[in-house]
Amino acid sequence: MKASLDTNVIIHLYRANLQNLLFDFFKDGIFIYEQIRNVELQRHGQDILKMVDEDIALGKIEVYTNEKLKNQAVFRIFEK
Repeated sequence: MKASLDTNVIIHLYRANLQNLLFDFFKDGIFIYEQIRNVELQRHGQDILKMVDEDIALGKIEVYTNEKLKNQAVFRIFEK
């Protein structure tokens, strides 16, 4: 199963040093939307941002851009 993380989940699990629960449970991958990484974590999760970025660099978390979402037809769900 693949999981998309929101800001609160990321912050709470990393602050509790329980982020490995994500990687153990979601074997097919973890992804976050670029807005969460670039805006929300900058505002609310400065203390854990380095750890998140390390996991992104290691390939444990994938950052989804608008273009990637469009290519996967996720945006079509929300179109009128």
